[in-house]
Amino acid sequence: MNLRATAAATRLMATLRVEQRLQLAQDPLAGLRAMGLRLVAADAAETSETCSCDGFYIPEPYAPSPTILYAPTPRSRRESFTLVHELGHHLIRLDDGLLSAIADADEGRDRIEERICDAFAGRVLIPDDSVRVILNGEHPRAAHVTQLFNSCNGSLEACVVRLAEHLPCDGYIALLDRSTYTLRFASASPECGYSWGRGSKIPMNHSAWSAARSGSFNGEGEVVWASGQRKNMWLDAVGNGPLVTAVFSANRYWGGAGLSILSDASITKAMPTFMGGTCAHCGANVFGLRACDKCGDVKCRRCGRCGCGAPTPLMKTCSTCHMTKGKSQFHAGSLICRDCDPA
Repeated sequence: MNLRATAAATRLMATLRVEQRLQLAQDPLAGLRAMGLRLVAADAAETSETCSCDGFYIPEPYAPSPTILYAPTPRSRRESFTLVHELGHHLIRLDDGLLSAIADADEGRDRIEERICDAFAGRVLIPDDSVRVILNGEHPRAAHVTQLFNSCNGSLEACVVRLAEHLPCDGYIALLDRSTYTLRFASASPECGYSWGRGSKIPMNHSAWSAARSGSFNGEGEVVWASGQRKNMWLDAVGNGPLVTAVFSANRYWGGAGLSILSDASITKAMPTFMGGTCAHCGANVFGLRACDKCGDVKCRRCGRCGCGAPTPLMKTCSTCHMTKGKSQFHAGSLICRDCDPA
């Protein structure tokens, strides 16, 4: 099943009253409290490693009441995007039909839910009219991100999400951080089948960094996933200090002279071992590129189980201090929390 994040986000928007939408856009903290959610400020390290922003949603019964942990940057656009994004996770859990559609989606459950929450936050913070005025009938370019940011109250991430919805082909709009040589944020086009995870390493010789040095770059560049796979795409990038805003596109829909002919998109590194079979729990066909660290089995994308017999819990108990904490407070595969083992 191909579940479009934009359609799901529109469905979530319809559950909000007009006054709730306005309050969330103007003061997300007050809006969320008015909706009965518990808000807890936390260090960025304590938020979810899989979430595309600096927050983490904890549903009942893992918390006394629905709770949002967030890294506070008071009154900032980034904080607003984080808070509204996490509200999206809460609203999804109130919609049984949408939960079922996410479970049956062709894309992994966590990935499609993240894209839905990104699209939802973008819609709350940036109205359609603002996007329409900036694009003026054109397809998105890297420079449009800054133009939209300067014309609205949305964060850079929200601007990226809204503009990526208008990409005419497979591709991404991304924020690249030259100070760490990593991906700060990326949003895929509606039909793109793969997400690009925050924190993915970007090689120091990547062509996008030319924009950080000269102000702009137009040519070819690779999308480099955390798995090590790479895909060559057309690249339009602009720089602003250490931050580079980039459009990666399967088709070059913009003009320009002196560009080479892009070779067929290809994988330039051997793919990880592909694993497949039948889920012992629900009978669905199971396939994937990453096995569970504990049992070596692939997690089923329908029921969320693997050979361990149960979905990965949201909470874990530290074997050293014996306190129960969110899974983001543990290193991957570790039973010792970050407080007891900060390395």
